[in-house]
Amino acid sequence: MELITLTDSNADSFLIKISGEERIRHILIDGGYKQDARRALALIERIIEEHGKIDLVVLTHVDTDHINGLLAIFKSEKVKSSTIDKVLFNVPHSQAEMAILKAKPTQCGYDHGNKLLKIILDKNIHIESAVKGDFHYIDNDIKIDILAPTVSAVKEDHREWRNTNIGHDGDINYDKEALIKEEHIEDKKPQNVSSIVCLIKSSERSVLLCGDSVPSQITAGMTDVMPVDLFKIPHHGSKFNINKELLRLFPSRKYLIPGNRTDYPNFYTIALIEDKSEGSIIYVPNGSWVHKEKFNKNISLDFVSYNVSTRVDV
Repeated sequence: MELITLTDSNADSFLIKISGEERIRHILIDGGYKQDARRALALIERIIEEHGKIDLVVLTHVDTDHINGLLAIFKSEKVKSSTIDKVLFNVPHSQAEMAILKAKPTQCGYDHGNKLLKIILDKNIHIESAVKGDFHYIDNDIKIDILAPTVSAVKEDHREWRNTNIGHDGDINYDKEALIKEEHIEDKKPQNVSSIVCLIKSSERSVLLCGDSVPSQITAGMTDVMPVDLFKIPHHGSKFNINKELLRLFPSRKYLIPGNRTDYPNFYTIALIEDKSEGSIIYVPNGSWVHKEKFNKNISLDFVSYNVSTRVDV
């Protein structure tokens, strides 16, 4: 199993490549910003030419840094029902619901969600919702478990559809012992709480992709520890989307944190990972503070910079 990064911007877009029973299988997770789509589309069109199709597309939620690139990708003539097997996308589907949706000019791309839904429906591409407890198979040995969102979280997001600062403060110094004692306050934005979370498993390898979800959604009902080979941290490493329990239940030695701004990821997030998994590899785009020696010299983690088309072995 291999993860390919499709953007090094402050956005999410990844391609999972897995050796299946009959051929190589491909899963596209989110599309990043519009400017990320050109290079991603070139890769996707090449995959379609060589392998015939993309097996699964997952839009975790409709924030613009996840959906805008997908809008551009799905407008391609090569993207159609015969080349996209299935899309997982939580959206009000009925025509009656669509008629009452109003565009909101904010970072939350509900209007973009309507546009993408129309393209998918016009092209007759198979679309399904995804909630906690669902699962999907590709071949017999590739399983996608949906760990979040709950049905109630999706309903709340759809109500918001109709009708916080992520990074750390600039004057705060990195102090692991102080940071890990901070009280956790969870993100309550409906579009983030309702993010689709996928645990993809194949041939005893696994990758956890959390979108912009929150710990209470992902860990609800869980008691057993489930180690993963690669853990995509939620919401650019925001302190409001991670806690100790989430890291305890899904221990890993490799983490991926999209976010190329100077204050991403949050110091609190890095402190929790360092405390739980000292010496782990953390993949972060080059623009992040974690690659600056004045900040990272006393942090016991191995920070690796990634760019567009970086390949991460799972």
